[in-house]
Amino acid sequence: MVKRGSIVSIDHPIVQKKIDESLKLSIRDGSASSVSSSFGLSYLSPFALVLNATAAQMGILFAIMGLLPSVVQLKASNLIEKFSRKKITLWGVMSQIFLWIPIILTGVLFYMGVPYMVWVLIALVGLLYAVSAINYPAWFSWMGSLVPEEKRGKYFAKRNRVMGFFGIVTMIIGAVILDCTKKMGTGGDVLGWILLGFGILFVLGALAKFYSWTILRRQYEPRLKVRKKDGFSFLQFLKMAPLTPFGRFTLFRGVFSIAVGIAGPFWAVYMLRNLEFSYIWYMLITVSSIVFQLIFLPLLGKFSDRFGNVKLLRVCSWLIVTTPLLWIASSFIDGDLNIKLYLLFLPSIVGGFAWAGYNLAVNNYVYDAVRQRKRGFGVSYMNLIVGVGTFIGACLGSIVAWIGISFMSTMLFIFLISGIGRLFVAMFGIKYLKEVRHVKKFSSHYLIREFSPMRGVVREVHNLEHLVKKVEHYV
Repeated sequence: MVKRGSIVSIDHPIVQKKIDESLKLSIRDGSASSVSSSFGLSYLSPFALVLNATAAQMGILFAIMGLLPSVVQLKASNLIEKFSRKKITLWGVMSQIFLWIPIILTGVLFYMGVPYMVWVLIALVGLLYAVSAINYPAWFSWMGSLVPEEKRGKYFAKRNRVMGFFGIVTMIIGAVILDCTKKMGTGGDVLGWILLGFGILFVLGALAKFYSWTILRRQYEPRLKVRKKDGFSFLQFLKMAPLTPFGRFTLFRGVFSIAVGIAGPFWAVYMLRNLEFSYIWYMLITVSSIVFQLIFLPLLGKFSDRFGNVKLLRVCSWLIVTTPLLWIASSFIDGDLNIKLYLLFLPSIVGGFAWAGYNLAVNNYVYDAVRQRKRGFGVSYMNLIVGVGTFIGACLGSIVAWIGISFMSTMLFIFLISGIGRLFVAMFGIKYLKEVRHVKKFSSHYLIREFSPMRGVVREVHNLEHLVKKVEHYV
């Protein structure tokens, strides 16, 4: 008879039952989190525009959303050395729930005429993203102790498919709610009804997050003994970066994120303010890119395995160069419906393919180029550099938006600058990247032979092995 709390093997039937139940619960948790994010985070940019955020303020909002999580996450993994991973995760989720209260209040106070609510919203959103970054490493480490390494791909593929379905459906439902409340206000108080619509979305998002919290409470957490870290400082990393394949790869990503970040904050501004799209069309165009990413991922995953991540990164980086230019081309199309259909398909298909491949190549390259024990530090430093790059890019875009352009649309000029910046980084940066594993020579026949869009989905990975000395299971 084994005493309650005793340390046992992972093969113990009670432990296996706990793990199986927890993995089923985690899929429900992922669904709830996806709903929460789709009702909440996905609509923060449109909400800021309703609060009369200027284009420059939208850039600042995006800059903070990019920088703060990467800075916080740099030290967030240290909490695992002092606290239970489950406790950190539950605290982080509950903190996010409570932060939706003041975010909703910014809309109420704005309606009452209180000034500077956009700046308050920017600060609250920054805090929201920072808190989410605190519990992210703990949750990933926790899941890494539950999901066997040989089953991670299959398990997270299933989890991501479920999350993707709920996320897409929820974003569209949110857009329908906003359009309905906007129409209800056409008789007079349009602003009040629109703010009510956002309030409904944010409350639903917070409730979904609370449901996620209740599920997380029921999941089993193996005890973790922390090992002495094989660490290296950020300054050491920067010093060695130009001399190593992963270092050059990180610098490329950081500079590329500057060029991408210039345009990042302004897609919502262009659609909702310049083109005056409804919320349903705004979200349909946003969702279409995600759908195409899911469609192309199986093909791109095989490409990455066979021909290497650098080859995939080269192809997708050049396509990312074209995406802002495709958006500029929309200004030459006549007819409101024609513009909507154009943006729904052409930029979404190209962008979906490009970003799916780019993100996949980035994730896979890290695992090829960095030793397991040092991977957590390498990823943290890479994320910090990318976050700083995104911050710089968004600030540059904000400056252009603040100054304004007289000879063409300011938004389109920002897209043009972003496209030119991406072009220069792709031209001069990609050539310094080096594949770190043996791969096959590329054949154009592969794309035709292997295209099977609905087979499989994305791989999920874990970056905190440097912390783990021992995982203990108990009954």
